[in-house]
Amino acid sequence: MEFENLQAIWDTQNDKPVFAMQDARLLVALYQQREHSRRRLFKQYFIPMYIVAPVGLVGVGFVFFAFFMKSMYIKKIARDFPMSAWDYAAFAVAAGALVAMVVPLYIERKRHERTQQVFAPSLREELDRGMAQLDFEVGLHSTSRLARFYGLLTIAVVLFGWEVGRLNGNPTSWGFVWMAMSSMFITSWASFAIKKALKESVLPRKRALESMRAALDEDYGSPTAEIARKSERIL
Repeated sequence: MEFENLQAIWDTQNDKPVFAMQDARLLVALYQQREHSRRRLFKQYFIPMYIVAPVGLVGVGFVFFAFFMKSMYIKKIARDFPMSAWDYAAFAVAAGALVAMVVPLYIERKRHERTQQVFAPSLREELDRGMAQLDFEVGLHSTSRLARFYGLLTIAVVLFGWEVGRLNGNPTSWGFVWMAMSSMFITSWASFAIKKALKESVLPRKRALESMRAALDEDYGSPTAEIARKSERIL
């Protein structure tokens, strides 16, 4: 359900005390909005990560195997050179950078999903889960996270390209290094620019949920709500 529809439901209810609202209708609307956010985030953010990292690891493994096999038969190949200890280290660091990109992200998402169960039992808990989902979405595009991600990706791409050059008989691939670093700089700069737009798009939704939660808390402590709760207990 779109945010405008959710706001329309809230507007038809906010002249009543919160304990008298149609909680089921609001719960469904809030749940649908939260589920839409979760699905969109998984498709647009997590799936590409889960694809890029394994594909990169396969590429690193393939180049390593090709370089290793060439090193075994180096005497039959003119002007080439075998793998050195630095090459082994470069392959290990490139693979480690790819793993470090995706594994903490996977663990964090699993931890977050444990707090986002299928359906909240109350309006208050659904509002809390909706705000937690938005905080998680904004946190994925934080400055520190983006810097870490593009730092690791740059390391993996540069070392991979360096070893591809050495595999093809080029002892130093500085041209590719500068090209890769320039591309990563431009890509990371664009991501930082998008981060601001994303935060601005999320903030109105979070403020709406916060206002609903504030109204809920205010009404919950009112004398009328207390009388209603006592009456329910008596009945």
